Amino acid sequence: MTTDREQDVSRGIGMRLVAAFVVGFVGLSLEIAYTRVISFKIFYYYTYFVIGLALLGLGAASTAIALSTRLRTMDPLVLVRRAAPVAGLVGAIAYVVVANIATDANLIWVGTRTQALEQLLRLFTLSLVLTAVFFGVGLILARLIVAEAHEVRRLYFWDLTGAALGCLTAVPLQATIGPPTMILLSSVILVGLGVAVAVQHRVLSPSWIAVAAVAVVAAVSAGTFDVRADATKSLRPGDDSAGGDWGPVFRVDAVQVGDLYLLHHDGLFGSAIWRYDGTRETTARFDTDSRQVPFAALGRDAERILIIGAAGGNEIQAALTFGVGHVDAVELNPVTVGLLEGEFADFSGNLTARDDVDYIQGDGRTYLARTDELYDLVWFVAPDSYAASNAATSGAFVLSESYLYTEEMIQSAYDHLTPDGMVVTQFGDFDFDVRPTRTARYLVTAREALADEVPAFADQSALVVDQGDVDLTRFSTIMLFKQPPGPDVSRRIEAALSNIPASTPFHLPDGSVDGGGVTTALIRGSDAEVADLVGGYRYDISAIDDDRPFFWHFASFSAVAGDWSRSFEDLEIAIGERLLLVLIAIAIVVATLCLGLPFVLTRRRTERAAPIPGRSRMFVYFAAIGLGFMFVEISMIQRFALLLGYPTLSLSVSLFSLLLATALGARWSGRVGTSPRVGLPLAVVALWVVTVTYLLISDAVTDVALAWSQPYRIALVIAMLMPVGIALGVFLPAGIDRATALVADVPGGDEGRFVAWCWAVNGFFSVIGSSVTTVASMTFGFDRTVVIGLLLYLVALAAGLAHTGSTAVAAGREPLAGAHLEPVGAALRLDGTA
Repeated sequence: MTTDREQDVSRGIGMRLVAAFVVGFVGLSLEIAYTRVISFKIFYYYTYFVIGLALLGLGAASTAIALSTRLRTMDPLVLVRRAAPVAGLVGAIAYVVVANIATDANLIWVGTRTQALEQLLRLFTLSLVLTAVFFGVGLILARLIVAEAHEVRRLYFWDLTGAALGCLTAVPLQATIGPPTMILLSSVILVGLGVAVAVQHRVLSPSWIAVAAVAVVAAVSAGTFDVRADATKSLRPGDDSAGGDWGPVFRVDAVQVGDLYLLHHDGLFGSAIWRYDGTRETTARFDTDSRQVPFAALGRDAERILIIGAAGGNEIQAALTFGVGHVDAVELNPVTVGLLEGEFADFSGNLTARDDVDYIQGDGRTYLARTDELYDLVWFVAPDSYAASNAATSGAFVLSESYLYTEEMIQSAYDHLTPDGMVVTQFGDFDFDVRPTRTARYLVTAREALADEVPAFADQSALVVDQGDVDLTRFSTIMLFKQPPGPDVSRRIEAALSNIPASTPFHLPDGSVDGGGVTTALIRGSDAEVADLVGGYRYDISAIDDDRPFFWHFASFSAVAGDWSRSFEDLEIAIGERLLLVLIAIAIVVATLCLGLPFVLTRRRTERAAPIPGRSRMFVYFAAIGLGFMFVEISMIQRFALLLGYPTLSLSVSLFSLLLATALGARWSGRVGTSPRVGLPLAVVALWVVTVTYLLISDAVTDVALAWSQPYRIALVIAMLMPVGIALGVFLPAGIDRATALVADVPGGDEGRFVAWCWAVNGFFSVIGSSVTTVASMTFGFDRTVVIGLLLYLVALAAGLAHTGSTAVAAGREPLAGAHLEPVGAALRLDGTA
């Protein structure tokens, strides 16, 4: 028969595991939701900023636990009961602040010093608010970890399982209720956690009820506030959106301007929906539009074409106007598809319902891998693999991976052409006369991709440049022909250009035109000349592939680090790179301050008692696994964006897989704790074997799996990441084991303080790793970045094994009276049973 004491202990442990699960779910839901909100409010690459702030909040909470004896000695469930409603209230208030604070990020770089300082202060405020959101969640988790240091595997398992569930539900929740509601719902869930603990403890004081009620009311009220976009963006606060919504790819707002609707993608102009009924009244605009050039070059009515990045359907309308028999049009964002199928169907000519149009929601890369069709024209209409920062309009603010412009994608498109077909790609190259970086990089990449098929690149390519007075009318059109075209093709192109104002041929396949400049040299030069030109050019225009698909990364980090001048007008070059370096610097400063203070204070206290042996080794161990995990995790998330179609889905599925697998690894890591000299090396070997195997087979597997349906691709990613995650899950519990063992041998040692300090070290180096990993991926590629992460685990191994005894868990130290430790496998039981 179980006693009342045993039942109380069992209920207490069960509620702690529930609390770990809930804060894991809420933490990841908030992190993913805020990446979308900040992508809309500011720009995509601030996503790394959000991830860093989330980890900073969690790490700062661990520091608070390490420094505060009161917090460390407070019953964990009492802390949950008190902190959860307050964290929910803070979350609701934080959303209101984030949604309404006005920013103009460009002024940091191009405004006066006063304007720059004001914007930095606003971003700093934003940072503090977001950090506070995750601090509350981190405080609960850190206290649970400290209280259950000997039960860390079970606790860590349930925390990561909750986080994995948060990842799994992120995409469907974004598609249904939207990121703002996800954020506010998380606040309500935190209040619910506090209510559950209060009911179990029968503690429902009037003041506590008042705080919980205020938190719920605040969360509901905060839902009336829409997110205000940065002043740099084209969507203005007063714009009336006639349609659109949040989505897992980007938010869409349709704003009427005259006789058309502009589509803003995450607040930036991305495309338009034009009125269309097939009559001359709605097609005359194409008479002076450069969209006629590819059809003029073709010289006949195309039987079938493919449009990648169909958006509002303007290019579909052009294709139908110029006599195309059938159009396959691929659009990534389901919100845009919904607009053309729904409220704007009649306005746009019911394009999606026509028999001669297949309007497909999906990723262009995946679609090409799945279809056997051959096309007269494959048309890339300034698409971006992360279309929230549209290629033609977002300027400096696209540092995302772009799998639609890699060597592999160009080759795939080329393979889907009819014998006299062509690939056409358009870029908004606004400063073409000064630095045609976009056009130049694409030409270099195309030469590399087609080197084995096209003996003379100049004979099978053409370049036309529109140089209008308005940015949106300044873009380049690149044509890659399957076969060397005859001289009549060049003549037809020139005839079409005579109808288009400010449009100039820079290169035609018959060699009759030489526009000069770097782009013409890249087309006409020999391989050696092109290599010299690329190597000596002031910006990075080298070819990109699937391992380093950062098409928009034109300034090397070494060059950016040496130039911090603010007086410039070029908004595309170096802004994103500078910000990443600034974020790394801020993370290092904050981490140093937050780690240095508890380190000094802890040292002073332990020196009055007895020093904890191996503290510096534990610092290296937890720092290495914090950095190493981020290097492996973020690189894989970015890499799997290719297989899954877009970054939000990759983030959700990859994190779900890694976190769930890490949870399983943590539960199965008990044998490492009992014999670290054997267990840790085996874990490192297993991590190296499964990860290197993944690197070796990933390209071949991806080539095959791109043709699979999305559910099968998701299942494949989960299967590929599970072994990696299980191996990764061993190291943190093993480190906590080692930390508790070190303190056990110190008279008067404060286990909770030291465990919290180790947790904080891991958290803060994860903060640094979130941005450093991005820099490494953009510089070295994903595969080398993963290898760097593996090397960091070797560093952790060396630190973990230095002077390690045969047992990592101090014998006889039980966290609860009457509890029984059973280090068999990973099953450490605390319920008093065998």
